[in-house]
Amino acid sequence: MFRPEYLALALCTAALPLAATAGAWKHPVDGGFAATSFTLRRSDQGLVSEFGFYRDFGVSPHFDLGIDLTHQGSQRVGLPGRHSGQQSGHVLVFARLPLRQGASKTQIAAELALGSNHTNLLWHPMYRVSLSAGRSKATQHGNLWGNLDLIYEQRGDAPHPRWKVNGSFGLDSNRRVSPLLQIETSFGRDTDLSYSLTPSLRIKLAGFSFAGKQRFENSELIIGLEYRRANTQSLGLKIALWQRF
Repeated sequence: MFRPEYLALALCTAALPLAATAGAWKHPVDGGFAATSFTLRRSDQGLVSEFGFYRDFGVSPHFDLGIDLTHQGSQRVGLPGRHSGQQSGHVLVFARLPLRQGASKTQIAAELALGSNHTNLLWHPMYRVSLSAGRSKATQHGNLWGNLDLIYEQRGDAPHPRWKVNGSFGLDSNRRVSPLLQIETSFGRDTDLSYSLTPSLRIKLAGFSFAGKQRFENSELIIGLEYRRANTQSLGLKIALWQRF
């Protein structure tokens, strides 16, 4: 169930000097970021797979536009074989408005997303409002960064909205491999707190060629292990491709 201390914790955390990824930073015009991810995990409910696609780009000096797609499906394994489980997902189009930007400042941006979510392909309207804060700091080991998103989300098939606090923390350096930690939490009225922790490795693909051409100069491969606690526990493998334009 929803507890006021969860919201207080989220607001306090949002004031910390965290770092920035795409959520808090304004993209230059015609610049952008894309992430394609696939997660496979086993839970008490069976084998769960999740596909995600995220793409945003700067359309003017004052705002960015983007799209966020997810689809999740589960399969129950039993006798005599494997059975289809529940499917869910969403399609959202969003606009990002920078509220505070600057190389040496904490980046702050707001997002409004509109679209639809589904459960077993029954679609409902959905909206999401986000406030993102990020910051980066140069260290002797590289550029330490972090991003925090405070999210208010209403799905059409849910009686009450949900709050989410998501964070990403990493280190940018000249090395080919660097660490990444992603944290997601979700809570609301009459629901328990759920969360996931995903430590990962970011592998720069610059220098690799495909069909004789350099196609990955601004790309990274992300490989991580995801621990999720949402009614049941699960552990899975997450693979993603990040691309900057």
